[in-house]
Amino acid sequence: MSSPFLDIDLVRLSAQKGAVHLDNEFILIDNLSGETGATESEPMFVNHPVKLSFSIVMFCISGSMRFRINLQDFELRANDVLIGMEGSIGEYYGMSPGTRIALVASSGEYFHITNQAETAMSLQRQLYSGPLCHMRPEVFAESMTLYRLMKSKIGEIDNPFRKGALQGYVQVLSSVLFNCFRATEAANEKSQVEMSRHYELYARFFREVQKSYTRERSISYYADQLCVTPKYLSQVVRKISGRLAGEWISDYVILEAKALLKSRRYTVQQISNMLNFANQSFFGKYFKDKVGCSPRAYQQSK
Repeated sequence: MSSPFLDIDLVRLSAQKGAVHLDNEFILIDNLSGETGATESEPMFVNHPVKLSFSIVMFCISGSMRFRINLQDFELRANDVLIGMEGSIGEYYGMSPGTRIALVASSGEYFHITNQAETAMSLQRQLYSGPLCHMRPEVFAESMTLYRLMKSKIGEIDNPFRKGALQGYVQVLSSVLFNCFRATEAANEKSQVEMSRHYELYARFFREVQKSYTRERSISYYADQLCVTPKYLSQVVRKISGRLAGEWISDYVILEAKALLKSRRYTVQQISNMLNFANQSFFGKYFKDKVGCSPRAYQQSK
């Protein structure tokens, strides 16, 4: 089954108003010039789940934006940066009037975490659990200077070395960003040393859910995969996230169901089968209980 989430890719993003790009692989979009308002940036965001087929870095200069990334809610405010790694599932919930943003989207050829395995794993965990970071004003200003340098370099269409120059700028920007996230993680570790083992189990639980939620919805299954009891797994997940393990599992199922319905490529019966429900009626009751409307009503809504 092809992914129902791939509603946006680099080619589509590069066609957005105000976008500048290099070979549809490295794209910059912002609403920083003239009287451009937040409403002109909104078409790039859709109001249903999408799965990123590229990496994205979003800077908030002013105002605020609300997102759900991998089923966790985040609000970007001034001097915040959000990093969405390839494969992340996100939903856009809107922005305040006058919000100004700058966005960098790129293929894996440009965006690398680090070649140091231990540091890379640490950063990947941090970006998964907390993709948003508040930057000190001077660090945010440095990042925006790099953004403007990259935008200027893309405009040098006759420069045969601009790709190499862009990769260099991205490497510098990455070091600035990842150092911010690393510092945030270090601060969290100092205050939550005794939580580290619980967090590792929590992270492993999420990885297992991402792999199997279309087939398995029972906590017992995931507890078995992680070699712990269902009771212990539920306790740890609730302690870390404040939510029950079963709620996270059902959220992933509903996320997939919403994306499949909005794709309008499948019938409700087909989606029920894809998500391994006993029948369409059971799927309908499950969906309505979680969402508040029937699958068909959700599919037909704007």
